[in-house]
Amino acid sequence: MSRSSVDGNQRIPARLTQWIDAGNYVAVGNLGEQIMARLLSSLGYQLLGAQDDFVGMVSEVLGEATSDNPEDMIAIDPQGRLVTVNSKAAISPHSCRIKRNGNLTNPRMGRGQSRVGYSTRRANLISPLEGDSFAQVVKVDLRNSRAQIFEVADDGRLDTVSQVFDVSELVVDVMAAHPNQMPPPNVWDLAEL
Repeated sequence: MSRSSVDGNQRIPARLTQWIDAGNYVAVGNLGEQIMARLLSSLGYQLLGAQDDFVGMVSEVLGEATSDNPEDMIAIDPQGRLVTVNSKAAISPHSCRIKRNGNLTNPRMGRGQSRVGYSTRRANLISPLEGDSFAQVVKVDLRNSRAQIFEVADDGRLDTVSQVFDVSELVVDVMAAHPNQMPPPNVWDLAEL
C-alpha cells in the first residue's frame, strides 16, 4: 500500500460510479468498511470484529433487549487502547475536499455520533468490562482514493491523528476480491487483510 501524499483525483472505478448512479449507498459504505479494515490492519491495529460479528450477542452482553449495534469496527490500536471505529465513506464532490494543509475535511457524523457517551455505549455493547475506550473515525474519500484517521476528543471535536493515506491500491484489491457483487459488510469475508 502506498502512503504517498495527495496528488489529485484518481479515476473512480466504473462499478463504483454505477453504485452511486443507482443510489446503492450500502455498496459504497461496505466498500469503505473493507478499505478501512485493510488500512487499520496494515497500520498495526488488532481487529477484534466488525459490527455484523457482534449484532447477535449485544442483548446477551448487556443483559437486556436492545436494538443498539456496536460501531463499524472494534479494535485494539497500536498503543494498546480499545477503540470503536466508525467508517465514513465519502463520494460526493462536496464531502471529498482536501484542506490547504493537505488533510481531508472532517467526516460527516450523524447526530450524537461525536459524543463520548455515544462511543462509550458502543464499546460497552460488546464488553461488560469497565474501562476506557476511545472513538475513532476513518474517512475514506473514494473520489480521491484517500483515507485519514480522526479521533473523537472529549468535547466531541474531531482531531486528525494520522497522515493522509493513498488507498487506491486497496480500492482495486477490494473490487477485485468481489468482481461480480458489492463487497460484503463482514470484513472477515475477504481472503486476507
